[in-house]
Amino acid sequence: MDFECIETWLELPEFRVTGQVMRPHDLAWHLERRDTSLVCPRCQGSCARIKEGRQRCIRDLPILDRPVTLRLHLGRLKCSDCHHRPWEQSETFGERVKWTERLYHQVRQEYLHGCPCHELASRYGLSARTVFRWTFEKSHGGRPRKLGRALGIDEYSRRKGHCYNTIIVDLDKGRPITTFKGRRVEDVVAWFKSRPQAELDGVKVVVLDMSKSFYSSIHQVFGDQVEVIDRFHVVQQAVGALDGVLRSIKTQLEPEEAKELKKLRKRWLKLPNQLEVDELIARADWRRRFPELREVIDWVQDLRKWFERTYDKPARAALWKLIEQARESALEPLQSVAGTLSRWCEPIARDIRHRYTNGMTEGFNNKIKLIQRRAFGLRNEHNRKRRI
Repeated sequence: MDFECIETWLELPEFRVTGQVMRPHDLAWHLERRDTSLVCPRCQGSCARIKEGRQRCIRDLPILDRPVTLRLHLGRLKCSDCHHRPWEQSETFGERVKWTERLYHQVRQEYLHGCPCHELASRYGLSARTVFRWTFEKSHGGRPRKLGRALGIDEYSRRKGHCYNTIIVDLDKGRPITTFKGRRVEDVVAWFKSRPQAELDGVKVVVLDMSKSFYSSIHQVFGDQVEVIDRFHVVQQAVGALDGVLRSIKTQLEPEEAKELKKLRKRWLKLPNQLEVDELIARADWRRRFPELREVIDWVQDLRKWFERTYDKPARAALWKLIEQARESALEPLQSVAGTLSRWCEPIARDIRHRYTNGMTEGFNNKIKLIQRRAFGLRNEHNRKRRI
């Protein structure tokens, strides 16, 4: 059978029609890719087709009042060099697409012009829920939220250690603005560049952790005056130095004493009115025995008190004084923290002026992790965004 006229009507140059199945209530066309060769994505070698394949069913506009289904036959290939076995991929249709763009826009247009939902579902071979969902999400629920004055940005993992997403939160309104795939500089810059310039001009504060990729992307879009480092991550660096000193002290102690020292870890940075008398005595005894422990504890407490300052200029001078004090110390963990804080000094100092934290963004991260655990993993990005 000659399918040239059908291929012309479909306007899918990537595929050719290999068969047709006509039933009383629907019509199905079988399609295959014209290009049977494939370059191996791993070694860039040539791949040969093997006897393994799968089908994808995609809805299209009806013909002769019959719903049309396109059945894509995608084969599997094998690389002769590295023996990798990739599947054929379609450039026309996405990985999880179940309908063509023309069907999608046609159904939405007719529904918005008053055609009944059940009539459209019967005509195009869809469910009434699908017709309503397509129209509702783009007309009302799919509108992108506008950027606020203060933003929080962070990452979360789709698969731990493999795939990461970026989440952006409006800190004033307390709601997420968007989440998208990737955390690299080009991914974040591309999303911000897609927003209207009027929204970008209204952003005054962007709170982030000490991520070089996020800082670089925010610097490209907004300049160098809006970045604020979250205070939690600054104190976390200081507490990491305290843990490093504690580990070095444990190597000098007997096992029983090391165990007692470990029990006091959560009490080192508490205020005196938060501790019992015996705990105060034990802490003072350890501070007297080890001067290096006393030095790092006092420095961490001074850093925590620094965030209580009110005026910008004296706070900057006090921060540099703390950095110089840690840099001149003989303890290697404090020297390492001093180098980190000196690199991020300006964004840290802006916290005194703006007083924003990324706690709300971290809270949304925890909710996302809970959603993914309850669902035993969410591979569909559309469903993940709807739940968030």
